[in-house]
Amino acid sequence: MLQLNETLFNHIQEAIWLVDKSDQLIAKTQKAQEIETSYQFKLQSVLEISRGQGCALHSTKDECLNCPLEGNVSPAGFPFVLLTKSGRSEEFWGRVDSTDGQLVLQVQNRPADQKKGSLFEYLNNVRELERKKIAQNLHDGIAQSVYSLMLETRGLKWAVDEEKPQKMKALDRHFSEVLNEIKHLAGDLRPMTIDEFGLIQALEQFIERTTEMTGFDIDLTVSGNKQPLTEPVRIAIYRIIQEAVSNAMKYSGENMIYLTLDFAKHQLTVRIQDEGAGFDMAQQESGFGLVNMQERAYSIGSNLVIHSQPNQGTVIQMQVPLKEG
Repeated sequence: MLQLNETLFNHIQEAIWLVDKSDQLIAKTQKAQEIETSYQFKLQSVLEISRGQGCALHSTKDECLNCPLEGNVSPAGFPFVLLTKSGRSEEFWGRVDSTDGQLVLQVQNRPADQKKGSLFEYLNNVRELERKKIAQNLHDGIAQSVYSLMLETRGLKWAVDEEKPQKMKALDRHFSEVLNEIKHLAGDLRPMTIDEFGLIQALEQFIERTTEMTGFDIDLTVSGNKQPLTEPVRIAIYRIIQEAVSNAMKYSGENMIYLTLDFAKHQLTVRIQDEGAGFDMAQQESGFGLVNMQERAYSIGSNLVIHSQPNQGTVIQMQVPLKEG
């Protein structure tokens, strides 16, 4: 068990709660007491969010309402909302660490420069746009293909015997095409390669598919001794790179991007660079796409740094800490 020096604990200038394995409160700092006084704070709800058992707004409701981030938050860092005593919502960032069977919850206000527009509103919009895109792909692509297959299958009973073998071959080919279409859609949602073979192979598949479909070139360089990455780290890096490539295709004006992954002993450096139009950091650094990448990086203990100037390209870089073993 963690030996607690209460005098020292009360001098900590952070909002920290110490709880036992049954989520019973052991101690809290003065800053934590101030949060409980100023906000409608429910310790149990915040701990549930840290375990992925509640959405980002679960701390403001008696029951989870299937809001953004449900089941996808990381105990290493998670956003959530607290209500003031007057009912106004404010965004916070939490972190939970375990030591000797006890849990340490640390809470801090989201930095002011990240509050320009609500991240949760953005995540809601992204989720709806993704659903719309999936629905459109299902309707315009797969649904139409299945309808065509249905008509071809029905038409077999009207075909003369000598035509049936040829029609069966065509039908088999069309079924294969629909199956590939479904696989591509599933791969866009979550690439199976990233679970089966790891980040590098998933990126290679993503690069191949992107170049094939758009003609956009991605120069990938991997250096150092590759190390296994946890699932949250793999997914976060993959999505950040996806977002960066998408931004480069839309705004850089160039047809190429340079992607570097450098494995060192204790960290992985990811660098994404284009030599395109660039942008004014003062006007764009709070854009939701960039905020989304920064939030993903923060959730895995990293810090995303973006450098860009008009007509001088853009560099996105992050150092991801790696644990031995």
